[in-house]
Amino acid sequence: MDNQRKKSLNDILEEYQKIENELINSNGEISSALEEKLDLHESELGEKLNGYEHFVRYLKSKIEYLKNMEDHYANRRKILENSIKKFKSSMTNSLLITGKNKIKTDDFNFSLGKSQRWSIDVELLDDDNQKELVQQDLAENVFKAKLNNIKEKYSNMDSSDLPDWIQIEESDYIKVR
Repeated sequence: MDNQRKKSLNDILEEYQKIENELINSNGEISSALEEKLDLHESELGEKLNGYEHFVRYLKSKIEYLKNMEDHYANRRKILENSIKKFKSSMTNSLLITGKNKIKTDDFNFSLGKSQRWSIDVELLDDDNQKELVQQDLAENVFKAKLNNIKEKYSNMDSSDLPDWIQIEESDYIKVR
C-alpha cells in the first residue's frame, strides 16, 4: 500500500470496488485480511470526508464573506447614486430658481428639460381593458404558484394520487453534524 501519497476520493472508491470483487470471489466469506482492508479503507474514507467537509465549511465562510461584501458595496453604490440624484436636483433647482433655461460654461452646457413618468392604476382597469392590453402585447398575465402552500396541501397524499401537474424530484444529500 502506498502511504506516501494521499489518496483521492476516487482512489478510495476504486479500492472499495476491489474489496467488493474479492468478497464476491470468496462467496461472501469475510477473511481477517479482508476485514483489515475494510477497516483501513473506512478510516481513509473518513479522513477524506473530513477533509471535504472542512473545505466545504471554508467555502461557506467565503460565500458569507462575499455576501457581506456585496451588501457593503451595494450600500456604497446606493449612497453614490443618491448623491448624484441630489446634485442633479440641486443643479435643476438652481436653474429653476434663477429662471434660466440654459447656462454655458467652459466645460459644459446646462439646460432644463422635461421628463415624464408613466404609471398604470390597475384598479381602474376592467377585465376587457386588461384582455385588450394582453392581446396587444402591452401587458402580460402572470401566474405564480405558491409552492409552499401546494406542498403543505398535497404532502400527505400518496404519490399516485397527486395531480399530474405536480412533479417531485428527489435527490440524495449528506448530513454533517
